[in-house]
Amino acid sequence: MVLSLLIAIGMKAQDFSPETYWKDVDFNDTTLLSNKVFADKMVDFLYQYTCCEEEKFDSLTISGVGILLEKAKVNLKTYEHTLLFLLNGYSNMGKSQVVDYLLTYPKLFEGDISIEEGLRLDSITEPYQLVKVGVEAPDLEGVTINGDAYRLYSSETEHVIIVFWSTDCEYCHDFLISIRKHLNLKSEYELVTFAIADSQSEVDDEVRKMRLRGHHFYDPLRWESKSFLDYHITSTPTVFLLDKEKKIVCKPYDWHELELYINKSK
Repeated sequence: MVLSLLIAIGMKAQDFSPETYWKDVDFNDTTLLSNKVFADKMVDFLYQYTCCEEEKFDSLTISGVGILLEKAKVNLKTYEHTLLFLLNGYSNMGKSQVVDYLLTYPKLFEGDISIEEGLRLDSITEPYQLVKVGVEAPDLEGVTINGDAYRLYSSETEHVIIVFWSTDCEYCHDFLISIRKHLNLKSEYELVTFAIADSQSEVDDEVRKMRLRGHHFYDPLRWESKSFLDYHITSTPTVFLLDKEKKIVCKPYDWHELELYINKSK
């Protein structure tokens, strides 16, 4: 979905009404769920509610998401499929405000679904619930590439920045270098990184080149490592900012978004 959304954002918006756009779609028809045309249609629809101004992106997107899920709720299987499609896409885009909205199960009210159906929704969205803004971050514990033992919940630093990155991702490097240049990694902020790479020596080389302070980890299990699974990582870079109590306070998509949050918090 991320690629499709980025392509769509570069397109020219067209005027239309939701009633007209969805008039030929039967949301009770579960054969839609395996149809790429339906996925593309959702992306195109949500583009109409996307604004190029960053500060308006979340509120306008949430408006479009609400309309889409209102239509999808006529069939719980369609709703589940749509919800997970959106969660995956906006999570990969780093749009934590939209993800948190999705985790409220928009447009579903008491009595709309059974207790069993509600429990099913909870079970399939649990990975996202565990790492949403406002919750305590999963603990992290292990041995860094330098051979030092580290545990997240033993840290007493005011803020911890956790970065999941790839050594072959140029954007990841830019993000990490911006963190190193602009934040005090000696006292106010503690940097903890988890890398996707071919070897530990490759991670060590890249960390040295970027002159990064902090605690850096490599696991040959890569995407299947415990840390990646605990934090539900599906793309890199994925970044979490934690407060002293280890609560997730921000999940920035890029350095600008992280900088904006930090400046607002001062």
